[in-house]
Amino acid sequence: MLRRLRRRPTGPPPDAKSVNYTPEHVSVSKTIARRRKVIDALWTRIPLIRVILGTIGLLWLLALPYEGLWKGTYVDEHALQPAQVTMYFDWANVHKADQYLDQLERIVNGTFEERTAFLQDTLSASGLSTSNTSSSTYAHILPPRSKGTESILVSANWISRDGGPNLRGIATLLALGDFLRGQNHWAFDFILVIGEGYMHGLEGFMREYHNLFGGVIWTGLNIDYPGHSFSHLGLFYEGVNGRLPNQDIINTVSQVSQYAGGVPPRYHNIPDDIPDSASEWVGKYLLGAKHLLHHFAFMVTGRASAAHGVLARHRIDSLTLYATPATGPHGFHTLGRTLESTLRSMNNLLERLHASYFFYLLPRPWQFIPVGHYLPAAVLLGASLTIGGFDCPLPLEGLRYIIPAFIASGIAWAFDIHPIYLISIPLAVLSRPRGPAKKSARSLMRLLYGALIPTLAMVNFPQAIILAIISLLYLCLPEIPCVPILALAPGVLTRFLIRHAGIDLQKEWMEVGNLTWPGIYAIWLPLWMNAVILLQEN
Repeated sequence: MLRRLRRRPTGPPPDAKSVNYTPEHVSVSKTIARRRKVIDALWTRIPLIRVILGTIGLLWLLALPYEGLWKGTYVDEHALQPAQVTMYFDWANVHKADQYLDQLERIVNGTFEERTAFLQDTLSASGLSTSNTSSSTYAHILPPRSKGTESILVSANWISRDGGPNLRGIATLLALGDFLRGQNHWAFDFILVIGEGYMHGLEGFMREYHNLFGGVIWTGLNIDYPGHSFSHLGLFYEGVNGRLPNQDIINTVSQVSQYAGGVPPRYHNIPDDIPDSASEWVGKYLLGAKHLLHHFAFMVTGRASAAHGVLARHRIDSLTLYATPATGPHGFHTLGRTLESTLRSMNNLLERLHASYFFYLLPRPWQFIPVGHYLPAAVLLGASLTIGGFDCPLPLEGLRYIIPAFIASGIAWAFDIHPIYLISIPLAVLSRPRGPAKKSARSLMRLLYGALIPTLAMVNFPQAIILAIISLLYLCLPEIPCVPILALAPGVLTRFLIRHAGIDLQKEWMEVGNLTWPGIYAIWLPLWMNAVILLQEN
């Protein structure tokens, strides 16, 4: 396409003997000549430019754990005022939580009907309005000052994120319900939810929420307290489909935990200790890389890092407080005061959280990477791919060869055919282009995915980076190194995740709406099929 533009005739050079000849003609002619020289120079060096852009993008990505790209966290919404209130959660409330725990230990192995009957009796005894859905038990607190139009959700599920029972989390929630009802300074409704299982109980409640209540939920907290005592509070913030809460809620909980509760916060429950075996800057780099890799692991698959993640689909800024099991020194008292102070901050809000960042990376507690510091990595990788698609001699012919892969993938999705059964499709069904048609098809694929990568990076940066790397490997390598890479087909990798990591993306799509599964059919599977038929010839 650019080749045709470059070869477009510019007309005869200005004639000095012409009556219409002016000095402006010479100036324009020189400008056009210089422009053609620049275009010719760039056109002949496109492979080099692509390598430079791709290299800079990868180096930028590797530089993200370097603290020079970080900024200090801060609370942008002044109304929150974290850790600035007098707390009233005391040892009498701790005693009630201990009593609730004793009763929960006796019914933990009971049926859903037995457990929900106990929970409803307990919540009703505290004066709360309570009921249940098919997979959860809930209670509603309507303070005197509340208008009933905005709510805060606090949840605790029967199963912890580590697979064990979350009895102390539920006991804390029950004690909190009894504590909140006796106060009149709250301006929000409170909805307390105890969900069955790890995540599906809370998701089931949210699907039925608007049939039960009329207001909207602005913020939420999920309590995960599986051990006897705890030493730190692990903050898990990734939601389903890579949606992140407003950063103000993470910064608020961090400050409340540190200064009101007296317990240091962690991200993903990773110890924030610099290794002694390395120099300070290397230790900080490795620690930042560890945090970012954990974040990428959740975001790439679109999975929530904890049970709060289902709330992200309903536009609720939330996170999970995970009490790191230890022999001490913290327990019900610390967690209760941390929750109270955090809820007091949320109670100050006059509108939804909006002032702070929604797109960010968190390399360490009290540090973050703003979107403008990490997004160029994806843009550069996408540009490296896009530039390789400019030379497209027969676009319509190339389009005829790449469309069937998208159609085959769409049919497989419509009939619920697993990608593992489509491995033979590119070789047995799809036709293989030759000559200029192959070049055009490859160019169109590069243009398509080169444009998709920066767009996806705004929503889910880790997924965009993985897509960029896969696209560069599929569409830019010659046959010999590309064959073993293409052997890792989408169907093979999804089966590997199920068997060795316990990650069933198809099940998560049906239960919590994880879009990674349909994304495999819409984006990755057609890319793989077209890459197979576009292999370089020997």
